[in-house]
Amino acid sequence: MAQRKNRSTPCCDTAQNRAHYARADQLHPFEGKILTIARCFFQTFACPGGQSWMDSFKMADVYFKSEDAAQMALGILNIVQTMRIARNSTFQFSNPLCPGCARLMTETERQLTSALSAVRLGQRSTAHIHALLLTEGNDTGPMLNAMQELCAYAEETQRIAEPILPEGKRATI
Repeated sequence: MAQRKNRSTPCCDTAQNRAHYARADQLHPFEGKILTIARCFFQTFACPGGQSWMDSFKMADVYFKSEDAAQMALGILNIVQTMRIARNSTFQFSNPLCPGCARLMTETERQLTSALSAVRLGQRSTAHIHALLLTEGNDTGPMLNAMQELCAYAEETQRIAEPILPEGKRATI
């Protein structure tokens, strides 16, 4: 069987039309890694023939210890799925295979990473607001629960570069 190759698709109009986008390299390392992996899942749903879901698992293996990588990737997929189920419109994302586009975040990606960061930091109200925008006013519970489970697993396995919460506090969403 021939090995499948995903080409770096030069698709960006980065300099002109995306100048107002947030930069992915300014994210906390945890949210940055999660976004990178999630983008490959988004790409899979947008272009199923590309099989980008495999890249999600490869990236998880690079970013997290091998024994935790698959669990982290499945946790991220759970977030993506709960959000997809709740939304009525398509999710806009930057192409993970284009180096220029991957440096920038769409507004929906910014909402996703902001919600995840708020969950990680135990900021319940902020997480809920971002989740409402992501789910377009629909039920936020499943997505926030999926985010909480991922953050709890990451904290348990110590995969986050800095403490999830200030000392002595636990997140409950």
